Amino acid sequence: MQEIELKFQIPPASRASLSESLRDAASATTRLRARYFDTGDRLLARSAFALRLRQEGEGWVQTLKGRGDGLMTRLEHNAPLGTDSGDAAPALSLERHAGTPAGAALLALLDSTGRTPADLVLQFSTDIIRTHAEVEADGAVVELALDVGQIAGGGQTLPVWEIEFELVRGAPTGLLSMAYLWTEAFGLWLDARSKAERGDRLARGVTQGDVPAVRPVDAAQPWSRQVAVALSPVLALVGDVADDLASPAQRVALAQALGVLAQTLRAEAQAAGAADTVAALAGMVFDAAIWCRVETQALWLSLLEWSLPADAR
Repeated sequence: MQEIELKFQIPPASRASLSESLRDAASATTRLRARYFDTGDRLLARSAFALRLRQEGEGWVQTLKGRGDGLMTRLEHNAPLGTDSGDAAPALSLERHAGTPAGAALLALLDSTGRTPADLVLQFSTDIIRTHAEVEADGAVVELALDVGQIAGGGQTLPVWEIEFELVRGAPTGLLSMAYLWTEAFGLWLDARSKAERGDRLARGVTQGDVPAVRPVDAAQPWSRQVAVALSPVLALVGDVADDLASPAQRVALAQALGVLAQTLRAEAQAAGAADTVAALAGMVFDAAIWCRVETQALWLSLLEWSLPADAR
């Protein structure tokens, strides 16, 4: 299946009020302890896969996530394992994902590089308290999940304070509407970096992500697809920039990606104003505060809506 979700970082000043608001939405709380696996040379991480065993309450679930569109959608398959193991983590088995698109993609990756499931070893872990609730928005049902805890790897720990919006059913526009309301209320900022990506960096002792390729967009594609392709490297970079962690190469790449995105937007009359805003942002890649502003998040959410196929709006 494919999951459709967005994740946001929560400013320290808003954490208490956001937590209280989520508790008021008939929420539940679950402790999530996860173990993430990869090859020694990070084949899965480099190929945008994440493989984990996670204890959810009293049971364990093995989850495989694969490459998506870089925006809201990723391949995902969950295999519930029951409660027989207790607190001890069960053994990893890729057979649990057999016959699924994500499982087939991972096996193809391993086979193409001469690897086997035996090459997958523990890299890092997470310990998260998740407070979650389902909320209706514009005819859609969206799960809000507040994650508070830490990632541990390479002898280091990293705190986690983030909220995810995942589409349960209905149109993705409902998710975007809900995300905008919470962003405006609590000053959230969009972050495409997954826990798996952040944990992989921690295990390797690095703070910055890779520099994504920035390429011209194929003008023969539908405009929504052009926006999706141009927006993907932008969102891949803004998390490190907003955290003031980005390298000079990442900032240069962000400026280039914003230029491509602005050019793409200018091809559509309704996006002329957004194109000017995006072009202006290209000159501000050294100002971390710009990327945390509510106005910037509203821009991303508008662009994400334009990136949706017409039948999904």
